[in-house]
Amino acid sequence: MPTELALLSDVEPSTDAVLAIAAAAHPDGAYVAFRGGEIRQFVDATGKPLLCLFGTRPVLRSREAAQALQAPPSAFALWTDLTLPYGDDGRGRALAEAIAAGIGGRLENRR
Repeated sequence: MPTELALLSDVEPSTDAVLAIAAAAHPDGAYVAFRGGEIRQFVDATGKPLLCLFGTRPVLRSREAAQALQAPPSAFALWTDLTLPYGDDGRGRALAEAIAAGIGGRLENRR
């Protein structure tokens, strides 16, 4: 099964920001967008999936959203789902962490 993560932030991880961060963190990879950019995926030089980001949503009910997280923070405004493929060798998680740090967000494991 893939690993499900949530990127919690006050700033949306825009395509421009994510691409700039990924270019520095994983320069040999490639970026693919589906459904008009609603689904964004990073792959390595051989085409192996590393990380998938889904559309960002505002958090309207933080208490309900927090129940889906293993260690929720006290407050957050935006939620972006991310998935790492089964058998991630660490490169996908490193990229997810770089994106979170680059936008001032926080990466949390889903329950």
